[in-house]
Amino acid sequence: MYPRRLLFIILAGAVLISVTASCALGPKPIETEESETASTSSPETTAQALDSEPNPQSLDSESQAAPESAVETTVPQTESSEPQPAQQDQTCAEDTCVLPGHLTLSRPIGPDGRNTVVYADRFGSYRRATKDARHGVTFLNSSGTPVLAAADGVVVIAGDDSKTAYGLNRNMYGNLVIIQHDLPGVSDPVYTLYAHLSEVSVKPKDNVQRGDQIGLVGMTGNVSGSSLLFEVRLAENSYAAARNPELWLEPLSDEDSGEVQGALAGRVLNSEGKYVSIPNILIERLAGPGQPAMDQIYLKTYAGQTGLSPWAENFASGDMPAGEYQISFLMNGMHQREVTVEPGKLTLVTFELE
Repeated sequence: MYPRRLLFIILAGAVLISVTASCALGPKPIETEESETASTSSPETTAQALDSEPNPQSLDSESQAAPESAVETTVPQTESSEPQPAQQDQTCAEDTCVLPGHLTLSRPIGPDGRNTVVYADRFGSYRRATKDARHGVTFLNSSGTPVLAAADGVVVIAGDDSKTAYGLNRNMYGNLVIIQHDLPGVSDPVYTLYAHLSEVSVKPKDNVQRGDQIGLVGMTGNVSGSSLLFEVRLAENSYAAARNPELWLEPLSDEDSGEVQGALAGRVLNSEGKYVSIPNILIERLAGPGQPAMDQIYLKTYAGQTGLSPWAENFASGDMPAGEYQISFLMNGMHQREVTVEPGKLTLVTFELE
């Protein structure tokens, strides 16, 4: 009898220990799939497009992805560990507004060459293979294609970067030209940079006029194919002062309507006014109520959690045909906004996430 009673006491103690441990650990958390919940708040086709993470596309039917051999390898851009607060922007107090913008620079490649930007490798895009962020835009052209001044100005740099670094490293740009401009409506000086040239046709202190030839397309510097790298720098001639050229270049005309196109810039902020990174932003050109989208393009916010003056944007696209667009992205649910792009103007949109 005694051994059976002892066994009973041991088993009761084991059960008590198991129950106590279960209470201490608490109930198992319920797993949720945020992307599944988010997709139910939007049309199925839009959610599928955002989830697929396609390659960036352009509204320009002629634009294609740049061959790997013709894409410049740039210098890594450091990302801050904390999201940065939005810069004060005094030009737009509304969630969406249309501004005159600074779309005044002419194309650095004439009409006889390819004067469309390579949209598959946009300004500020982050490439996993090289861990680099773009500080300019690329115009793919054959070596020897004339390179033109984007506006009236004074040449401040003409030569190469073998001894002096005009980016973060020497031999990054190869043969290059940098021009200083005083643009109407812009209080700070603006600098344009033209890199990878096969030939430089000007010298420092030369006065140039808009459309003057300043060199020829080449493949010098840190690039493995024939192309022109074009940068815009605001207020100072430094690598850190780079701005998105798509918001400074004159828009091309729409091939279908012949109407001058516009541009779109946006910023995504959290409830504290800090920038939020969005890996996949879908922009659809709307044909009308109940009709499918005419075109789609995909953008990402700039690498680095900050916005750029003077519009404090962290994503943008140029050469957009005038009309109605819908912007969509997933971030703790679906966010959408319809906006209007007007000919020759800049539409600025702000998303404030709760």
